[in-house]
Amino acid sequence: MSKSLKVLLTICIISLITTGCSKTEHTTNGLTDVALNADNSQEKGIIKVIEFDDSQKKIISGIGASLNDIFYFEYNGIPKEYNWLEVWIEYYEKGQKTSKLLSINEGAAKDGSILCRFEDIDNKTRITINGSSLLKEKPIMEQSVTTNKKNVSSILCDSDAEFLLAVRVVDGGNSSALIPDEIFTDLTFDDQELYQNDYVYLVKGRFYSK
Repeated sequence: MSKSLKVLLTICIISLITTGCSKTEHTTNGLTDVALNADNSQEKGIIKVIEFDDSQKKIISGIGASLNDIFYFEYNGIPKEYNWLEVWIEYYEKGQKTSKLLSINEGAAKDGSILCRFEDIDNKTRITINGSSLLKEKPIMEQSVTTNKKNVSSILCDSDAEFLLAVRVVDGGNSSALIPDEIFTDLTFDDQELYQNDYVYLVKGRFYSK
């Protein structure tokens, strides 16, 4: 199978999987959804991480994708004035922050989803966000460890403030990076030790008016 066909097949299968589970309802990390008002609307929008079920995991594994490299979130009840969504990769290389690696802007409905995937292809890394992708040269390292961590807490949205969905760290050596939980709950948290790793990717987003 050619690489281009495999990439296309991967995108199609993951699209089918995420569409199929878009109506899944569950409580994440012990947190409950925002209470509904009498008019059946939420006071605030909410973003929640979605875990794949066993059958979906088998399909993803069957196409050679790694579950650890896929971050999938659903959002519900976003206030109608915030009708646009931006998702981007904030990138640090050896402690230095660079420009955004990949940024997508799309119209946002009240309910929707965010899918981000990292994929190593030969000497490149493909980053995909909601169907838009970027190929980045993969650093040459004799030995490295990749650590991924997603935000498992429910995120409340009632403004255009940015939020952090996931963190990916690629560092030389043989030990996993320590990613503190506080980085997700306190956006003013500045973990310089984390950014000193070789390569750090922050998956961020925000809803805004346009």
